[in-house]
Amino acid sequence: MLAALLLLMTAPPKVPVPKPEPQAAPAAPVLAGGWTPTNRTDPRVHAAYRAAVAAITPARNPGAHLLTAESQVVAGTNYRLTLKLRDGSRWQATVWHRLDGQYEVTASTRLD
Repeated sequence: MLAALLLLMTAPPKVPVPKPEPQAAPAAPVLAGGWTPTNRTDPRVHAAYRAAVAAITPARNPGAHLLTAESQVVAGTNYRLTLKLRDGSRWQATVWHRLDGQYEVTASTRLD
């Protein structure tokens, strides 16, 4: 009897545990190694953009508008950019940000 009384006296008080808030499901499952939307204001995206514009546009009329940006983690990071050039054409370029910090355009395709 004394042991039971001591056990009750030393047991921590019962505290109600709040139920976790329900969380909204992600819009789409994240695929490891897949493409994910990227913030277009990220300095690395701007560096990839500059590399893509330099590779796609003629030197006498550079410039383009960045429409979309996605990233993919590889040995470094791939950036898939959709650009609209001054002549109205749309392009998709893949730029690899290598582990040594360099940017390399690995693919470019005219979309229209």
